Amino acid sequence: MYEVKPEEKLTSLSILVGTGNCNANCGFCAGKPLRKYAPKADGQFDEALVRKTLADCFKRGASYLSLSSCGEPTLSPLSVTKVLGLVQECANEGMSYSPVNLYSNGIRIGEDKKFSEKYLPLWKNLGLTTMYITVHDIDEENNARVYGVKSYPSLEDVFSRVRDAELSIRTNLVLSRGAVDSYERFIEAIDYLQKIGADNISAWPLRDETDGIDLARSPDKSELVRIHDFVERDTSGRLRMIFEEKPTHYHSEKKLTLFPDGSLASSWCNR
Repeated sequence: MYEVKPEEKLTSLSILVGTGNCNANCGFCAGKPLRKYAPKADGQFDEALVRKTLADCFKRGASYLSLSSCGEPTLSPLSVTKVLGLVQECANEGMSYSPVNLYSNGIRIGEDKKFSEKYLPLWKNLGLTTMYITVHDIDEENNARVYGVKSYPSLEDVFSRVRDAELSIRTNLVLSRGAVDSYERFIEAIDYLQKIGADNISAWPLRDETDGIDLARSPDKSELVRIHDFVERDTSGRLRMIFEEKPTHYHSEKKLTLFPDGSLASSWCNR
C-alpha cells in the first residue's frame, strides 16, 4: 500500500462512509473486504477523524471531494448527512471543497421515491453537487444481472429524481462482457444516458483485484481500442475513458482515500 508523505501536495480526497451494507451483490466488488472495518450502525463513525482529514487535506491542496462506501452509501443516509455537515462546517471556516460527489448504484434512488425526495435535496443543501451513478447496461434486466439483483429500477426514474434535486449526474459506465462489450453497444449506451440526463460519462473496462484490466471479464481489447479512439475524438468534453493497464489516477500522489479502518492511502488494492 503506497502512503503519501505529509509534505506532498494533493488535489482530491475520497471518504468511505456508512455501514458497508449493500443492496447489490456484484461478483467483482472491491469494497467487500473492507466491510469488516465499517461501523455497525448508520450515523456512527469517527467524526473527529473525518473533520481532521478534511481540514488537513484541504491545507495540502485538496479541493475535490468524493463520498463513497464499501457498500451502498444511500443505505446509510445518516452517515452521509453527518459527513456532509462536517464538509459544510469546513466550508464555513474557509475550507471549501468543490465539487462534492456521491457514488451510488442508484437502486434505492429509483425504488424509494420518498427517500429521494427527503435526502437528495437535503444533501444538495449541505453542499453535494454531483451524483455518480454506476451503470453496467442500459437494459434493466441485464443491469440487474450484473448487479446480482432480481430487478433494477428504471434508469429514467433514477436520473429524474436526481435531476429533481438539482444535482448534476455523472454516469460511471463499466464495460464488461455480456453487457456493454462492443463499440456499437457503447454508442447506444452513451446516446441513451445523455438523452435521459447524464451530464458526463466516464467509462472503463472491468478491473481485477490488482487494479489491472480484468481480461477474462472485460470486452475484447479490439473493442476497447475502438471505444477509446471514439472518446479521444469526442469534442464535447462530456466523455472520458480510463483505459490504462494500471490507471495512474488510482495511484496518484495527488489523491487520497480515508478508509473505514481509519487509514489514509492512495489505493484500494492490497489492503
